[in-house]
Amino acid sequence: MNRLLIACCCLLPALASVTHADDELRTVVQGEQKAFEEGDCDKVISLMSEDITFYANSRKMSRAQVDKFCRSIPRPFGAGKAPISDTLTPYRVGENLGYTVRDFRWEDKNNRVIHEIVTKIWRKSDTGWSMVHFQSTVVPEQ
Repeated sequence: MNRLLIACCCLLPALASVTHADDELRTVVQGEQKAFEEGDCDKVISLMSEDITFYANSRKMSRAQVDKFCRSIPRPFGAGKAPISDTLTPYRVGENLGYTVRDFRWEDKNNRVIHEIVTKIWRKSDTGWSMVHFQSTVVPEQ
């Protein structure tokens, strides 16, 4: 019984640290997404590593192309409505590495429901988190 109590006391701080780390990563990603939605492209690009691999619906893009796209895309997105569903899940692989999966559905200007899944891999350094990989798949629902 004492060993169980000691084990639980040792695990609680570790679990709290993982939860805090997940929350930290979620906050970074939500800030990056908000900046993209609001057209703060300087912030979006600043969160991307120099060596990022970026795939938007199977098209490879450079940081310069992402910057140009961010500055030219019409806002608000889609039909200007809130997403129908939107789930962001952070996963920590280690102290300085994690990834997020965003699974959401939204309605476009033609009233079609679009399903999009975005996966981002993040690396933490002394200067903060930076995105090292981005992959998005966009599929109209039937």
